[in-house]
Amino acid sequence: MRTIVVIGASNVTFSLPVIWSTLRQSLADPFRLIVAAGHGRSFGLPNTFLGRTLPSILECDLWESLTQLKPASVHAIVTDVGNDLLYGADSVQTMHWVTETISRLEANAANIVVTGLPVGTLKDMSARRFEFFRRIMFPQSTLTFEAALDESETLHHQLLRTEDKVLVSTATPAEKWYGLDPIHIRRHCRREAWQQYLSMCIPDTKINHCGLIPAWSVWKGAAKRRWKSSRLLTSQQPVQTINKNELWLF
Repeated sequence: MRTIVVIGASNVTFSLPVIWSTLRQSLADPFRLIVAAGHGRSFGLPNTFLGRTLPSILECDLWESLTQLKPASVHAIVTDVGNDLLYGADSVQTMHWVTETISRLEANAANIVVTGLPVGTLKDMSARRFEFFRRIMFPQSTLTFEAALDESETLHHQLLRTEDKVLVSTATPAEKWYGLDPIHIRRHCRREAWQQYLSMCIPDTKINHCGLIPAWSVWKGAAKRRWKSSRLLTSQQPVQTINKNELWLF
């Protein structure tokens, strides 16, 4: 069974109905989609959003499950890098966590796509707009606008340099995909963005249906392990199986 791993944060969560339906409509053979995402998800730190806490990407159960499943090959997308800057990590620490993520995927990967940051949208925004969105999305963050620009651009170029690895290709998000919100891809642009990313991730398959009918039911699924009010909650995986296609959430 073909295994596709998608690692990210809120953009992956918002786009999951499109990703799932696009793969179901484009791939002829059964596949397993393994996702580690979630609003505010960090590569190296646990994060809490509206009372729900998720482990970091590096500490979640995705890696144990990959070891147990022993897939012949893995196609992977690593995206939504940058939240850790708002949690106080600098570009060096963040890149260290991302590099470790890539190294773990390389163990049995056929292809890995790493996306850069939407630095163009950050450069075009004002300090006042940055402060507005930072306070709403990351109220505990003390990251300044100037530091955000500097660290984001440094991290972006470091991400693009991962293309030097044999199994890695990189992509830069298009500025037109973003509006007033400098972080999240606009709803009507999600199909275009994920058609590009998935086509790069699975180059031997033509991804051309773009999730014309988004599978909203995927939002009913929950990560295998999370906490709510300090209480550990678990969910059986996969959370959804349709025509032998499996969706796993971590």
